[in-house]
Amino acid sequence: MRTIYFIFIVFLVQYRTEEQEIIVNLRIEGDENTIFEASLLTKGKIITTLSGGTHKCDGTNNNNISSISIPTMTSTLDIAANEKGFTWDGTYSELYDDYSITRIGNTSQTSSKFWTTLLDYQFTQVGGCQQKVKHGQNLLFAFDAFNKEHFLKLETTKNIIEIGNPLTVRVTDGRTGKPIHGATVGGVLTNSMGHAMITFKNLGAQRLKAERSNSIRSNILMINVTK
Repeated sequence: MRTIYFIFIVFLVQYRTEEQEIIVNLRIEGDENTIFEASLLTKGKIITTLSGGTHKCDGTNNNNISSISIPTMTSTLDIAANEKGFTWDGTYSELYDDYSITRIGNTSQTSSKFWTTLLDYQFTQVGGCQQKVKHGQNLLFAFDAFNKEHFLKLETTKNIIEIGNPLTVRVTDGRTGKPIHGATVGGVLTNSMGHAMITFKNLGAQRLKAERSNSIRSNILMINVTK
């Protein structure tokens, strides 16, 4: 009897842990602009799209190994859309028990350009309602990703800098870790090591983002410029 109680308690603890909301970093890069970028609470949920109807999106889709509701890529997209006021659409496949994203914001797929998902800068291998996400992971919805050469990642060792002092930032390809030459950050081009020196002229919170032709834009860096 003690063994039965022990198994039940372990199962209950695991269930409650998996059911908890988690915080992830979500970024949505459209064709011409960043549609959304922020950290937010996410969980598995029921979602509804105009083209696909109402279905579960909680990691149990398509007879997934998970038997309980967990946060997923597409459930996180839906939560962000509901909280931040943008819209998205997707068709639903009965065969795969999952959505295929056709539009986010004003950016819609075409015959040659599509929405793609990456988790910690790596392409996902399953549908968005099957792809489990963990606390602290980086979720990226990128438009026309298959036709892009680089997926920019922007980093620095300092988030606070005195005005007039140069700040060193580094741009790499998030998928490979290789430095990116010729990316623009704050009006400055990166060198062969992916470095750029940025000097701020204004106080307060300043936003940096790296861009380069034929590449997916980088994450945002928020820098506090002080006296």
